[in-house]
Amino acid sequence: MKKLLIISLTLFASVSSFAQVQKSVKWNYHVEQKGKNEALLVMTATIDEGWHIYSQFTPDGGPLPTMFSFDSSACYTIEGKVSEPKAQEDFDSTFDMKVLTLDGNPSFSVKIKLSDDSCVITGRVEGQVCKDMCILFGDTFTINIGNTKDGEVITK
Repeated sequence: MKKLLIISLTLFASVSSFAQVQKSVKWNYHVEQKGKNEALLVMTATIDEGWHIYSQFTPDGGPLPTMFSFDSSACYTIEGKVSEPKAQEDFDSTFDMKVLTLDGNPSFSVKIKLSDDSCVITGRVEGQVCKDMCILFGDTFTINIGNTKDGEVITK
């Protein structure tokens, strides 16, 4: 009976360790006020050593790009597209094409125009982070501007 218990616990521990989610990219968000009605949303990835994400501008037929979406609200409008740092161009034999990758701590940003003194901005970032394998990621965020502590950021 004691052997059966030890075998069961060992099996459970090994299965549990495989079931844990690898989180090789983490996101931080903040707001830079640029004027009374303008701000810059900054979304910074912290990517584990040896891992990378793909540019938003990944060509069709390639890997899953990093994608940002913002929920509609009457208190703000997005001005232009989300910008990103210069990506590294590499040939990827899996896709048989050149792909654009980012590693380290790339920061993405987008200008917003505010139509109210206080605003809650919600959205999501999705993509894949890769090393020897690829893992899908998704992160939702809530950014409070105005009647809170200077651009308080709440992530879920």
